[in-house]
Amino acid sequence: MTGIMRALTLTEGRMGLGEAPIPVPRPGQVLVEIKVSAVNEMDVQVRAGGWKSQVKRFHKVGPVLTGFEFAGVARSDAGRIRTGQRVIGYVHVLSGPRVHAGHACIDENDLQAIQADMGDEDAAALVVMGLTAIEILEGLKRLQAGQRCLVIGAAGGVGAYAVQLASRQGAEVTAVCSEASDDWIRSMGAAEVRPHESQARYRPGDRFDLIVDCPAKSSFREAAPFLAKGGMYVSTNPLADPTGFVRAAVSSRKAGYLMMLTTTPAKLSRLIELRGQGALRPAIDSVFDLEDADAAFDRFAARGKQGRVLLRISP
Repeated sequence: MTGIMRALTLTEGRMGLGEAPIPVPRPGQVLVEIKVSAVNEMDVQVRAGGWKSQVKRFHKVGPVLTGFEFAGVARSDAGRIRTGQRVIGYVHVLSGPRVHAGHACIDENDLQAIQADMGDEDAAALVVMGLTAIEILEGLKRLQAGQRCLVIGAAGGVGAYAVQLASRQGAEVTAVCSEASDDWIRSMGAAEVRPHESQARYRPGDRFDLIVDCPAKSSFREAAPFLAKGGMYVSTNPLADPTGFVRAAVSSRKAGYLMMLTTTPAKLSRLIELRGQGALRPAIDSVFDLEDADAAFDRFAARGKQGRVLLRISP
């Protein structure tokens, strides 16, 4: 396929909708028509001038500097993915192509086909944050019925999915989020809500088997007194608590740190499977057209979100 595509570009901190040539896939890649993509923290930081070394790398590929998860349609063949298949994907956060554009060339190993009944918005809303929640609840610390889980930042992307999975595993989930999200996060499976505006995240007597710190606002040192023996504190940002691993090494409590840089077809398949079982419901805060990308980025940066902020790239 040749031609011109719409693309989100960034010049001196100003976002704009422009045009760029449709890229040509190399062997092992699939040309994907991007239908819906999500906005993430890294995207907002890039708009603000951050991640300079990565931005230089992205610039070598083309003008698109933001976006790394998506739902779309394959427009070329590879070994496993065929033209016309609807797919979800997640490119390498630090080195993969950016996808806030009409098309992108994606390594086949970063893709998985999805069922016909899975809408583009629902699919895009699940990818990175759903995978992260699965990594925590199935990889780092699977919970048992009757155990207790605290999710900090529960109304965000990772948080909403962590609440769902922990509840599905039979745990009693306490959620820390805004007061306005109380009813919504209870509908996701939380048994108790602690509004961050008026209540402390930890209380005397708390004993949690798992603490999931989605915004990385706490630390292992702060969390340890409120962990049960053998309990685990998990942060989504290892750089926010650099001494946590050292402290956990000499403690009966454990620390897990997670930064999802890439994925595999098997992990994407597990995400699709859990969605099919009803264990993960897409959590969508809002959907913006590509022309309104600035507003989408602003919404992501604002407090009070309930789930993912999405960009509709093409009809």
